[in-house]
Amino acid sequence: MANLKYVGHPAQRVDALDKVMGKTKYVGDMSIPGMLYARSLRSELPHARIVKLDVSPALKVPGVVAVVTSDDFMNHSNFGFPISDMYMLAYEKVRYVGEGIASVAAETPEAALEGVKAIICELEPLPAVFDMAHALDPDAPQIGPNRTDGNHPNYIGHYPVYKGNPTEKLQECDVTIEQKYETVMQEHAYLETEGGLAIPTPEGGVVVYLSCQSPFIPRNDLCKVLGLSADRVRVIVPPVGGSFGGKDDLNYQTAGQVAALALKAKRPVRMTFSREESIIASYKRGSMRMNIKLGADQDGTLRACEFRSLYDSGAYSSQSPFTSWRASIHAMGAYRYEDCTVDIDTVYTNTGYAGAYRGFGNTEVCSGIEQAIDEMADALKMDPMDFRLKNCLKVGDVTPHGQLLSESVGLTDCILKVRKMSDWDRKRKEFASQSPSAEKRRGIGVAALFHGTSLGAEGLDEATATIEIHSDNQVTLTSGLTDYGTGARTVYTLIAAEILGIKPERILVHNPDTNTAKDSGPTVASRTTILAGNSVRVAAQNLIQNLDWAAADFLKCDVYQVHRVGEDYIGPSEEPVSWDIIVKHAREMGLVLSAFGRWTAPEIHWDEEKGTGIPYFAYHFGAQVAEVEVDLKTGHTDVVNIWAVHDIGKVIFPQGAYGQLYGGISHGLGYGLYEDLDYQNGYAQSINFDTYLIPTSMDMPEIKGGFVEAAFSAGPFGAKNIAEPSMVPTAPAILNAIANATGRRIRKLPANLERVMLGKELTKKGSPFSCKVALKIT
Repeated sequence: MANLKYVGHPAQRVDALDKVMGKTKYVGDMSIPGMLYARSLRSELPHARIVKLDVSPALKVPGVVAVVTSDDFMNHSNFGFPISDMYMLAYEKVRYVGEGIASVAAETPEAALEGVKAIICELEPLPAVFDMAHALDPDAPQIGPNRTDGNHPNYIGHYPVYKGNPTEKLQECDVTIEQKYETVMQEHAYLETEGGLAIPTPEGGVVVYLSCQSPFIPRNDLCKVLGLSADRVRVIVPPVGGSFGGKDDLNYQTAGQVAALALKAKRPVRMTFSREESIIASYKRGSMRMNIKLGADQDGTLRACEFRSLYDSGAYSSQSPFTSWRASIHAMGAYRYEDCTVDIDTVYTNTGYAGAYRGFGNTEVCSGIEQAIDEMADALKMDPMDFRLKNCLKVGDVTPHGQLLSESVGLTDCILKVRKMSDWDRKRKEFASQSPSAEKRRGIGVAALFHGTSLGAEGLDEATATIEIHSDNQVTLTSGLTDYGTGARTVYTLIAAEILGIKPERILVHNPDTNTAKDSGPTVASRTTILAGNSVRVAAQNLIQNLDWAAADFLKCDVYQVHRVGEDYIGPSEEPVSWDIIVKHAREMGLVLSAFGRWTAPEIHWDEEKGTGIPYFAYHFGAQVAEVEVDLKTGHTDVVNIWAVHDIGKVIFPQGAYGQLYGGISHGLGYGLYEDLDYQNGYAQSINFDTYLIPTSMDMPEIKGGFVEAAFSAGPFGAKNIAEPSMVPTAPAILNAIANATGRRIRKLPANLERVMLGKELTKKGSPFSCKVALKIT
């Protein structure tokens, strides 16, 4: 790979210029003549029966053109996957504050709001569940759908990993620890809020421009709830202003509402959300309570892990079954154990609802297990880096799931590299000698991770791409996966340019469109580079084969005698022939200058009952170190430095990879220190950025990043992934640094001023948050 010309080299983002010049058109920028504006009536109660819903007064409001409820859809607008428990608009009852009940389309946004206010909606409050610990109580009110398997209706599922008997193994260990950790719901906080624009078509269909991650999922949902065939529904994804997993279910509901309104009004309809409406109505990262037991020998060898957790999915299942499963796979961390069990139970409550979010379950469990690993190192009086290096996964190891790791395991190199970059050993020694009476204290902490690549055993994992050379010799690419700010279109461009041997400027990547692209599944799980990138690679290879034949014919030689210098083709005569001439000759030969590529992930398997198997075909590895300064009087934590090294396989697009790394760190910093929706009895107390705090540029530390390129043989040029994993270890690294600085463990996120100030109380012996350590005397 030493001779790569474009892959791995600095490149300009293909969409950068339009974005910085303000030319990019998001859904909220789109306007069609005769377009109506839509607003939704949303529940103000966390759990209630819809006693009366009369929309006729809204139709009398000047400017109001159409109103829809669940009655305007097939099967009351029921949809959802993997559990079909959701509705485009609420049916019979509401389950959370912010749930949509009816939608109004009007000539102006103001008229639409007045129409919403005119709707007569009577809600009868129902008993609610706000604490996940009581969701399965025998007398708990029913939130979820009826079940036929004997389980509580509020029970979503159980997600295990089983290896041996850790309960017995823990009794044999020299040192054991047991601790509880907790996370809270997190808001996605994307720059662009939700939105969709629907345009009715002459044949009775609809075209929807939707800010979403997966055009084919809403297309299929619309067919289901509108009773239309797939050829009558087209979904186009315009540029998307960020997602982090948040542009799924709520935007699918938005698509359903604007499509139904457009068909009813026979006019284009657009709906966009205010920031407050977005925060109130959208799904979040789910909250989790964890109980972790670890056992080790006195020499620092980890032997057993017992991980039990309860995951709060809120009012709907959304992606929580998949999130919980991924959490179970990563709950024990990137370490070797003789015996290990994971048990995660997921439940319904009336506290908002949870869905996909960057890290997809791994972010939550990593915040627990990486603190527990540190606490075990403390109990053993070992350096946390040394403890991780002694026990971390390496090539040739077998994971607790039973999977042999045969390649692309760069965790040791990541830890060693970040140790050197951060000057870890000197700083740990220096900070240990700080005065106990100092008002401000420095600390340094580390966290490691592994992260399964792509969907894994969640379902069929493949992607497709098409590539075509047009009459002006411009090359176009299509993919069914979405670039929602990640730089994926640039990655596709560089891969295609490398294989075709042409300048990236010749290539244009189209936005996803159900009419021109093929279904490639959801744009989730950091699968874009490896899945879509591989499909682009295959498509480009299929296309270049035709051009090689054309070149050999033009140069009157065998294909193997043709080689490339820049864009030119050279044969035995050593006279260069331009790419454009070869393309022209290919047309004259009647060769097709378009190609299709499909890439299917390597076969894997998972036994849900036994909790064993091969859950993913490859893993990302990484380690981060955080340095903090804590004001012991105020509880304020200033993150001074973060060093991060991640094994992502081959780096395709360096600026994009670093951008994902830095962005993930900022996301993780907010998760660790600030972000809390503070739900009280089903009501989020922080519904705008004046109270829901996210990091600003003033809060960001100095960041130094680096990559280990432990190539994955099946990846495009050896690449794996980066987007999600970059966030995962940041929060626990910060929490471990706070503990190093203060001696106080903050085991419930976020580590805000109050929790840091109360840290002494939380770590006192006998507190529910104190760590239970058992030492075996031999």
